[in-house]
Amino acid sequence: MFVDRIPVRLRLSLAHAVWMAVLFLAVGVGLYKVVEHNLYRSTDAALLTAAKSIREARFAHIVSPPTLEGFIRQFFRGEDISPYAQLVDLSGNISAKSDKGVNLPVTPSAWARAKIGRETAETINTVGRRRSRVFNEAELSSVPIRMVTLPVIRYGKFTGELVQVGTPLKSALLTLRELAWVLWVSLPAGLFMSVLFGYALTKRAFKPVQEISFAAATMGSEDLSLRLPLPTAKDEIRTLSKTFNDLMERLDDAFMRLRRFNGDVSHELRTPLAVLKGEAELALRRERTPEEYKAALGVIAGEAKNMTEIVEDLLLLARAESRSLAMSWDPIYTKQFVSSVAAQVQGHYEQKNVTLKITNEASAELEGHAKYLSLSLKNILINAAKHSVKDGIVEFNISDSNQDILFSIKDTGEGIPAESQAYIFDPFYRADTARNRAAGGTGIGLSLAMALVKLHKGNISVQSVPGQGATFIMRVPRKSQGNADLKKKNESHRIAAKKLLGKSVPVST
Repeated sequence: MFVDRIPVRLRLSLAHAVWMAVLFLAVGVGLYKVVEHNLYRSTDAALLTAAKSIREARFAHIVSPPTLEGFIRQFFRGEDISPYAQLVDLSGNISAKSDKGVNLPVTPSAWARAKIGRETAETINTVGRRRSRVFNEAELSSVPIRMVTLPVIRYGKFTGELVQVGTPLKSALLTLRELAWVLWVSLPAGLFMSVLFGYALTKRAFKPVQEISFAAATMGSEDLSLRLPLPTAKDEIRTLSKTFNDLMERLDDAFMRLRRFNGDVSHELRTPLAVLKGEAELALRRERTPEEYKAALGVIAGEAKNMTEIVEDLLLLARAESRSLAMSWDPIYTKQFVSSVAAQVQGHYEQKNVTLKITNEASAELEGHAKYLSLSLKNILINAAKHSVKDGIVEFNISDSNQDILFSIKDTGEGIPAESQAYIFDPFYRADTARNRAAGGTGIGLSLAMALVKLHKGNISVQSVPGQGATFIMRVPRKSQGNADLKKKNESHRIAAKKLLGKSVPVST
């Protein structure tokens, strides 16, 4: 649409201008009509009072053509109007008249209302011509007349006579003309000022949006520390600014993790490459015995194996985070599953002289990929053994929590500093700045465990106090949503095949 092509600021300003124009027009018309109504009502009240007085004087036989004009003027003494009146009957005969040059017409509506004893107030445009100290002929023919027609009632019956009193509306029209002039000047001026104020207000309101646009345009990967000041008012602009700051915070954290990951990968791969290069150069420096060549090749093979493990773990981590791993949702019996995992890590615990204490209070089974869940638990258990003190105990507890199964692993190690707990699931991250490799591992285990557990719609959290060990809690849903999705997909395939072939087609689940 054409409106969608208009900038938002201009669109709001135009909408404000249209609304204010409609509002000012309504106020102007309403004010004009109220003043007009009050002027007509005031004139009608004076004319009706004069008509009633003439009607009473008519009964007393004191009204005659010479006295009618003077008689009526006493009711308008001190007012800027020029009234005139007449007495007329049903035959159209005028028995008394204040001005011979002025004929007040009797309209059909006035006759109809007079027959039921009701007065009529109306405006007419032509009453004849006359010369006076107030109007000339041109003025008289152009100025409307406000007229009141009052029936003469005697003994409760209409006598057939009418009292008509009228006055030119020049004074009222002049007042209305002045009012209209004031409105035509003040309302457009007010509308213009309102539009200017609305545009300035809109521009001021959109200033944070311009700041966000400028910040987004100047943002670069080198410096993501830019933050917008939050407006004082708790409105949509504050929410937008806060959302932008949160986005910048996440981007800053993501880029920081990426830089650290690049440095960690370089560090982890540089060491085995340096060993490979050093052993090869050392072996080629001079002639050596077969045993020495065999020893050098053994070192090279060992380091190549380490590099292969790192690359394979990185590949598995990348596929897990991108959810490109093939998943199968099978029943897993917790007792046999926990026993199998414990048997796989028992050698590490015996080597570290650490005891693994298992407490299983969970349900009989859960659904998931046994290999990936086993790898996740193995990485956490090996990490717990690696960081536990000699002759320490690692508590491995399995329990139920609503629709989840909790695997809790508590070690007796040195603990994790609070500032490092948010990053321990990042690849290659180590809480120790010296990055000591003597304890074993490459720093991918926890990040790989987290990625594999997230494939099961689960999560891993950590609780630790420095010097008091750490507790890792792995939460896995008992009933996998992936299995339900697979069954639903198979059922849809079965229904589609049934419609296609006209009969039931079994589909393996």
